[in-house]
Amino acid sequence: MLLLALLQVVALEGGTVHSMVPGESPRRATVLVEEGRIVAVGEALEVPEDALRVDLAGKHLVPGLVDGMIHHDLEHDPLYLLSGVTLTRDMGNDLARIFVSASPGARDAMPGPELWICGAIFDGAPPATTEAAVVVTPEDVDNKLPRLVERGIDFVTFHLGIPEEAWSALIERSHENNLQVWGPVPRGGELARVLAAGQDGICYLEGIAGPGGTGSDEAIATAVAAVAESGAAVTPLLGVYAYRFESPGEDPPALNFLAPWYADWWKHDLEQRRASLADPSWVEGARAQLARLQAVLRDLWRAGVPLVPGSAAPNPWLMPGEALHDELALWVEAGIPPAEVLRLATAGAASAIGCDERGTIQAGQVADLLVVAGDPTEDLGVLREPQGVMVRGRWLDADLLGQLREALLEAQERARLQASLPLEVEKPELPEGTVVLEGRVESVAFDRVVAAEEYWVVRCHDNDTAWCARLVAPGGIGYPPSQQTQVQRFRDGKLNAFEIDVRSGSLEYRVEGRQVGGQFRIKRWVGEAYLDTNSTAGRPVLVDLGMALPGMILAHYRKEGLMPIVYFEDLDPVLASWEMQVGDGDVYLVKTPIGPQVLKVLEGGGLDKLARVEGNSTARYQSVRSTTFGGPGMIPRVERERAKEAAKGGAAPSGEKSER
Repeated sequence: MLLLALLQVVALEGGTVHSMVPGESPRRATVLVEEGRIVAVGEALEVPEDALRVDLAGKHLVPGLVDGMIHHDLEHDPLYLLSGVTLTRDMGNDLARIFVSASPGARDAMPGPELWICGAIFDGAPPATTEAAVVVTPEDVDNKLPRLVERGIDFVTFHLGIPEEAWSALIERSHENNLQVWGPVPRGGELARVLAAGQDGICYLEGIAGPGGTGSDEAIATAVAAVAESGAAVTPLLGVYAYRFESPGEDPPALNFLAPWYADWWKHDLEQRRASLADPSWVEGARAQLARLQAVLRDLWRAGVPLVPGSAAPNPWLMPGEALHDELALWVEAGIPPAEVLRLATAGAASAIGCDERGTIQAGQVADLLVVAGDPTEDLGVLREPQGVMVRGRWLDADLLGQLREALLEAQERARLQASLPLEVEKPELPEGTVVLEGRVESVAFDRVVAAEEYWVVRCHDNDTAWCARLVAPGGIGYPPSQQTQVQRFRDGKLNAFEIDVRSGSLEYRVEGRQVGGQFRIKRWVGEAYLDTNSTAGRPVLVDLGMALPGMILAHYRKEGLMPIVYFEDLDPVLASWEMQVGDGDVYLVKTPIGPQVLKVLEGGGLDKLARVEGNSTARYQSVRSTTFGGPGMIPRVERERAKEAAKGGAAPSGEKSER
């Protein structure tokens, strides 16, 4: 039926049309849609005989809603459509996923809302998220922004930690490419500087009202006037403040719609907040803070500042789709009339973010439409229960929406069952030689295994030592399981060559590197298609792919101090400097540009424990088994040096099998 509705004309007849076109009042009319576009709106239109006719008598037709700040996940697509959200703006994501997810084929397959994307979010070092593009200098911006522009991003955004010089260059270069720049007021920056630089949009109200709205009345009034004069838009995100003092109760049904790891995350957040929720004075203070920020929002609206509602879903208890309705309710509570909030959530938002083909009901526009039972200009609550949704010309009636809902519930039930099963890691083909160390580590989040990595160290017949590993992570709705395999070959303690293979569904990404003379050459393929060759001067000490294996390599070969490392940022190889220190109890601390790593290894060289801090997240690995087959394994360097010192004093070193 979805395909049929796209290929033929659809006539939405007899409903009250809220076009959101300036100067037009709501009226009963027919809307004709063909090939994904609105072709006519009128009271007495001639409807083709073969058209799909949809009777909307007694109902109201409005443009689809816009959520101006989300972090997209394919499995949430149905949730947005079930709430009438047909355009979402993703504020930074995994590049390997987001460009595929935003493609027309992926949008229509689920189906899902249109995606307005920035690709990766820009940040300083260390970044706040593993999905950031790290920029410290203007030269970094010149290197990384063009790659995103070439891939077709819609706008640019950044995190708080971006350095001022890089931030200034990011705005300048983005505007040269006709791209808006959105983000908070950078850490240490001033609102006046942000506005003077031409930042197009401001996320959160902290930069205008002070932390939690603690700025003086005079300072806030001055800031509001400055923003209004500049023409910059604002995404307030009131729901981020409101959720903190609200309890979802026991066993909230919303969790049934989410993947297991989201449910784990949300429950953990609630546990962290329980003490605060039980403190009446804290709750009262949090409510007062929200009220203060609502007053600032009302002042911004009265001053004519363009406002773009955003939900920040799927952060804890900000449900995709529903959280936007909660945000809009907070705006009405702040004193903005429902009819005006509806305009801001449709035509106003689309215009402010530069998406001019959406947000209104008029000929030529993309057919993103929402049918509701009552008048939303009087009660925005009717938007929460769509009677039908049209997305890019595809008509989903109430029955189809119900089927989407049930299919999502069933899929998440299967996902919960799958998540309870152990992760199997198929042994890769190893280099010819003798395996001297083998083991398994698992990454655990909220008491759930989210990735499993098995490793093998091979004494090769050609005198190389090959460190091999394969990591497996479960998939989700729309995302197949992923597998990363790597082999790093060392000769005389130095990296000689490496091979990497990353697979997810039909996607395969391969990288090979080898020392050639005074250069280390890195070749890349996507599937069978050759991508490029990169060269680095000198020789890196190892390659990092976000796995546990590099920690074991460092422990075996390296002394303390600085060292060059190749790692991958959005699949692009980057040469960076790591620094390693060995503390009490042979605990290794490794400082990297994206965050520290703390690890401990077993006597035979297998990994015991590892914590990789990357931005605001921490990946934790722990040993499941490690076997040296009766030999010494790959004894860590500090233990070998300690044994040498002991031998000088007459003590004999020992090598033992380590097994866990």
